[in-house]
Amino acid sequence: MRWAQEMQAASYRALLVWSRGRTVAAVSGLRWMAPSVNQQHSLQYSVSSQRCSGCKWRYEADRMVKVMARKVEIGFYNTVSGFTLNAARPVTPDLFEEALIHLQKKVEFLQVCLPQRYGRMWIADMDTMPKIDFQVVKDGSLWDLVKNRTKATYNVADGPLWAARLVVCPPEEPCKLPQVKDAFPHQYHLVFNWNHATTDGVGMVSMQQIFFTLLDDMLDVAQVDDKLIGKMRDRNEDRAIEAKIKETLEKDPQRLKVLLEEVSRYKTRVPLITEIFGEPQEPYPDTISLPKQVLDHKLLQVFIAKCKANKVTFNSGFGGLMNAALVELAREAGLERDSYTISSYHSVDTRRYKSDVSSVMWGYHACNMTHTMETPCNIRKSFWKYVVDYDTKFRNHLKTNGPFQDRMLDHMVLAAMPDRKLKATHDFFYVNLYSPRTKSFGSGKHIQQTDYCSCSPLTKTDYGMTNTIVSFRDQVMIQPHISSGFITAANAAKFIDKVIGMFNDISKTSD
Repeated sequence: MRWAQEMQAASYRALLVWSRGRTVAAVSGLRWMAPSVNQQHSLQYSVSSQRCSGCKWRYEADRMVKVMARKVEIGFYNTVSGFTLNAARPVTPDLFEEALIHLQKKVEFLQVCLPQRYGRMWIADMDTMPKIDFQVVKDGSLWDLVKNRTKATYNVADGPLWAARLVVCPPEEPCKLPQVKDAFPHQYHLVFNWNHATTDGVGMVSMQQIFFTLLDDMLDVAQVDDKLIGKMRDRNEDRAIEAKIKETLEKDPQRLKVLLEEVSRYKTRVPLITEIFGEPQEPYPDTISLPKQVLDHKLLQVFIAKCKANKVTFNSGFGGLMNAALVELAREAGLERDSYTISSYHSVDTRRYKSDVSSVMWGYHACNMTHTMETPCNIRKSFWKYVVDYDTKFRNHLKTNGPFQDRMLDHMVLAAMPDRKLKATHDFFYVNLYSPRTKSFGSGKHIQQTDYCSCSPLTKTDYGMTNTIVSFRDQVMIQPHISSGFITAANAAKFIDKVIGMFNDISKTSD
C-alpha cells in the first residue's frame, strides 16, 4: 500500500515539474533520471577530466548515451556474448588478435570512446588506433567466461569500450556438436563484451557476423581489406520525435495527468508470474542461465506458416504463445480468473523510425517497450484470434511512436522518486533476435561455430526473466536467463517447459 501511495504521489510530482516549465531540463538534461548515490559518484568520475585532445570529435552524447554509460558503470547493461569455435587446423592467438584489429578498422563503434569536451560527454574516435583489449585466458567453460565478463569495466574517456577474451580449449574438451569436432578438432571459446552506450544488440550481432567472416577469410588466406562497413549515427531523429511528443502533451495537461497515473499504477503491480510462483527469499540474487531449448524445425515451419496465414509476425505469434503458457500455469496453480493481465518488455530497434537507412547503422538505437495484454482463461480455444489482437496492439503502438512516449512518461515518474526501491513489474523480457528471413551464420569453410551464449545482469532491472529467441546455425532456440531474486531456476524451467509444450501442441493442431 505504501508503495502504491508513493507511486501515485510521484505521478503528481512529475506533472508538477512539467507544468512549472522545467520540462526542458526534465526531457533533455541529466536530471530527467535522478541518479542514486552510486550513480552520482559514477557521474563525477565520468566528467572528472578533459581527455582525447587529439581525437576526432563526432557528436555530443545525448541523454540516452549518458544514461546507458552510467548504468554500465554500476553493473547494469554490461552485456556479454560468447562463441565456441572449432577450426580445421590450429588458430594461434596472434591470428585471432589480427582478425580483431581488422574488425576494429571496419566497424566504427569499436573505434570510439566517451571523453569530456568542455565539461560535456562526446562520442569521439580514440586518439590511438588500433587499440584493443584482448587477452588469452587460461581455462574455463564458455558460460563461466561470459558470466565473469559481466563485471568488466571500461576506460570511458580513452577507450576501448569493448573487449575480447579467448580460451584455447584442451583436446579433451567436450563439444556441443561432436559431429562437427570430428572434422574441426581445434576448439576455442571467444567472448565479446561491450559498453551499451555506443551500441545495441542489433549492432553487436552484425559485428559478430563480420568477425566470423573475417576470420574464415584469413584462414583461407584470402585478401582482407579494412574498408568500413556501415556508419556511426547519432539519435537526432529520435530526439525530434521525443520533442514532438513533449509538445503534444504540453497542450493537453489533463491527458498527461491520466497517462502519468497509469504509469504509476503499473509500477505497483505484482507480475502474474510472481503470483503463480511467489518471490524467492534470496539475500544475494544472481543472474542464472537456464539450458537452451531448441524448437523442432518441422514444427517451427508449421508455426511460421500459421503466423503468415493469420497475417501476424513470428514475433507476435511467439509472444502470444508465452502469454498463453503463463495463463495455463496460473490456472494449474489455482488462480481462476476470467482473464489475466500479462506484461512483457520488448527491445525495439529505433532504426525503423530513421530516414535513409541504406547500410548498417552503428550506435545505440534501441528503446524498451511495455506490452500489456488481457489474456482470456480459455486462451487455447481462441489462440490465433488472441495473437491477432496481440499483433494489432503491438504494431499500432510502434506506428504511433509509442515506445518514445512510454520512455518519456516512465522517466518522468521515476525522476520524481529519487529514493525509489527497485521492483520487478514485468512478467518477462522478450527478446526476439530471430527472423525467418535472416540467414544464419557460423558454418564457415575453415571454422565452425558450435556453441553460443550471452548474458546481461538482471539483478538491477525491473524485470527478472529474459527469454531470447535466437538462431544458431540451422537451429532456433529459446535462451532463458533469470534473476534468482525474481524466480527460482526450477520454476522458470516449468514456464519454459510449458512454452515448449504449447508450441508443439499449437503447431500440430489443425485450425
